Amino acid sequence: MSTKGIRAAKLEHMCADVYAYDQMARSEFGSHLCGIDEAGRGPLAGPVVAAAVVLPDTLADALLYDSKQLNAKERQSVFELITKKSLAYGIGVIDQEYIDQYNVLQATYEAMRIALRQVVAKHKMIDMVLVDGCILPSIDLRQRKIIHGDRLSQSIGAASILAKVTRDHIMEQYAKLYPEYGFERHMGYGTPEHVKALAHYGPSPIHRMTFAPVKACSKSVNTEEAVVDRRMITGASAELVAISLLVSKGYQLLERNWRTHFGEIDAIMRDGTFVVFVEVRSRTGHHAQQNLESATESVNAVKQIKLRRLALAYMQQHVIHSDVRFDVVAVSFDGNREFPRTEHYMDAF
Repeated sequence: MSTKGIRAAKLEHMCADVYAYDQMARSEFGSHLCGIDEAGRGPLAGPVVAAAVVLPDTLADALLYDSKQLNAKERQSVFELITKKSLAYGIGVIDQEYIDQYNVLQATYEAMRIALRQVVAKHKMIDMVLVDGCILPSIDLRQRKIIHGDRLSQSIGAASILAKVTRDHIMEQYAKLYPEYGFERHMGYGTPEHVKALAHYGPSPIHRMTFAPVKACSKSVNTEEAVVDRRMITGASAELVAISLLVSKGYQLLERNWRTHFGEIDAIMRDGTFVVFVEVRSRTGHHAQQNLESATESVNAVKQIKLRRLALAYMQQHVIHSDVRFDVVAVSFDGNREFPRTEHYMDAF
């Protein structure tokens, strides 16, 4: 048997084992299991991402296993399967500023709670929460900590895949903002390439300043550059918040930051029969409701015409004949860009 065949057989066996584990858990606790896992506790840059998922008991043959054991193509394929077949799923994203303020463990807990709240909103009955490697504070549901849960439980393995793929997509987008660091290759982990770039360029706005290697490479930037970076990172953070919100509602992300020489669309998503063109608007300040109203009003008639032209170009380029809709998501951050509030306007114009 070839090396490829041996690996496939091994994965098939492991996937059968994790499915059997969840079947035993269902017989003990009830049929509605919610698996939770995270990605991104160790990197020097970027967010920590957590996912929660409730699977049906019909996925015996699915490649649902520890995300670290799958290659990128396999993870993407299984990610799409999970989002399509799961009974409910949620994704929580906590950025580097929260990590620096509260520490990465608290950020992980908060990302997990956000993901779990999204699941509970869609799927009211959960018999047991299975958490990879920890007990999750401040939740009212029954839970069980499972060490190396992504290798033992199908539900946790599925959550690990959702979290990993989501975080990788985020870091790939940040790589376009900060190409000098090579985020698309190491996803923010402390590889020799990354540490060398840190030493040369200093930290970017998405680096975790409380992590020792980043502290050691910290250097000042001029005020004008810092203002530009803050604006860029606020816009990028708002897009992540908006996409996470819509994914939690069941939308499928098709494209992010789709560009032509005529302009850019923040996100293109599918909602049932509709291809949805999403415009994200953000504001920062202490008056959340006023910020949301201001952000929404900024999508004026000129901007609407531009978005319609871009949407037409996208549909023609991809030969798509689906129904089209334009949604606006307004995101209001407080002064520290924490705890965002959102308003989602379907069919906004």
